[in-house]
Amino acid sequence: MNRSRGLFVLLAAAALAVGLASPAAAVPSPQDASFLIGIHQANLYEIAAGALAAQKGTSDEVRRLGQMMVDDHTKFDAAVVAVADQVKVTLPKQPAQEQLDSLKELAAAPAGGTFDQMWITRDIQTQGDSLQAARTELNYGFDPRVKELARQADDMFIAHTTELNRADAQVQTG
Repeated sequence: MNRSRGLFVLLAAAALAVGLASPAAAVPSPQDASFLIGIHQANLYEIAAGALAAQKGTSDEVRRLGQMMVDDHTKFDAAVVAVADQVKVTLPKQPAQEQLDSLKELAAAPAGGTFDQMWITRDIQTQGDSLQAARTELNYGFDPRVKELARQADDMFIAHTTELNRADAQVQTG
């Protein structure tokens, strides 16, 4: 009996040690999962919208920024997908319906100043929404890997918003 109890204590200690040593095995928090899903969908939207801007933009600045969005969000999304795989969060294959609707409107808009202004305005809003999501994750998230993504996203969204606001001023005066 004493041997059985000793074995039980040893197994319980081993199980506890494994649980403490591998927090990645734990279920992600709802906040962490929500951030990963939302930021992935935002990246998918930004990649598609940026490609439209790179193709349809009238100003060199809109085309440049569109390509920058494609490049930055493609790179960042690869990191999001890698972390989501690590923490076992299944990501959607496409942007949210509202984002798909916005992409359809952008695609249907005629090339020219109207498109440029529409894309800039929407992208400033999208970057702001994503920045807010990143800050919510930084404040309320749990997994350090997901929080690190949010920190990187925060920096990227601030830089993008700065560039977009500058381009907005050029397009409006231009």
